[in-house]
Amino acid sequence: MKRILMLLGLLSLPLSAQAAHGVAVGYQVGTESAVAIGVGRWDLSVGTERFVVNVDRRFHTKEFPALYFGLGGQVSEDSNAPVGLRTKVGLSARADMVELFGEVVPNVTFGDAGDVDVDYALGLRIWF
Repeated sequence: MKRILMLLGLLSLPLSAQAAHGVAVGYQVGTESAVAIGVGRWDLSVGTERFVVNVDRRFHTKEFPALYFGLGGQVSEDSNAPVGLRTKVGLSARADMVELFGEVVPNVTFGDAGDVDVDYALGLRIWF
């Protein structure tokens, strides 16, 4: 548990540095239902049905601003596969303070029960 908390603390450092670029809070449904938080170009999701935390850096394209890519990590309560790496491809539409998004997330988890999987999410965030 100490390792998980330390990892979460380290992963949150870039989030605090980006706070000046806006903060968003919302909800997503899909493979994991989660609270969806955006800070600048960082996405954080915290599972609501089981303990899982995902942190991703989001990269937008100039040609298609609604299209984004991401790279990040995952920490979960699963003792056989507690950590993982994620990539994601998504579309987002933002009107003033409201953002709708959908994403496909290929990921790999490490540990005794490590696996390669594809997750998905649809969500809404309100930006402040």
